[in-house]
Amino acid sequence: MEPVPSRAAERRRLQEAVAARRRRTSILAGVLGLALLFAGGIGVIISPSNSLALIVVMSTGIVFLLVAFFLARNTIVGLRGTLRNN
Repeated sequence: MEPVPSRAAERRRLQEAVAARRRRTSILAGVLGLALLFAGGIGVIISPSNSLALIVVMSTGIVFLLVAFFLARNTIVGLRGTLRNN
C-alpha cells in the first residue's frame, strides 16, 4: 500500500515542474536568440544590400535573449550566494 502524498509534497512537485519548464523555455529562447543574432550578423557581412531585414532579425535575436534572461531571473538570483567560496 503506497502512502498518500501530502499536499505539501504535491505543491513542491508542482513547483519543481514549473521551474523545470521555465528553465527549458529559457534555454530554448536563449539558443534561438543567439542563432538569430549570429545569423543576422553573418548575413549582413555576406549580403549588405539586405541589411535592414537582417538588422530586424538581429533585433529579434536580442529580444529572445532578453526573454531568456528574464525567465532565468529567479535561478540567477538563487545562485548569488553560492558563487562565493572564500
